[in-house]
Amino acid sequence: MKPLTIATCITLSTLVISCTNAPKVSTEKTTDNAATMPVEVTYADSIVDNKKDPTCGMPVTAGISDTMHYNHKVLGFCSAECKAEFAQDAAKNIASVAWK
Repeated sequence: MKPLTIATCITLSTLVISCTNAPKVSTEKTTDNAATMPVEVTYADSIVDNKKDPTCGMPVTAGISDTMHYNHKVLGFCSAECKAEFAQDAAKNIASVAWK
């Protein structure tokens, strides 16, 4: 019985010591500038099926910052605002698209 009591005490002591030596986790808030910085994405004009932004008429060769799939076609837009304006009534606005 005595060896069992000693073994139990050693095991419990080991557990208590190992729990108090656990690594400390920092609760400090850090700011990752890379995660908060906006990412500017541009697309090649070769991936879209239109010649000009259907909302503002800007040529897609000047730069595409947003795209939209509509009726199995990829449309390029100069900005998210132009895309949003087009999407409000895409069925009507599709008639103004200058296709390649």
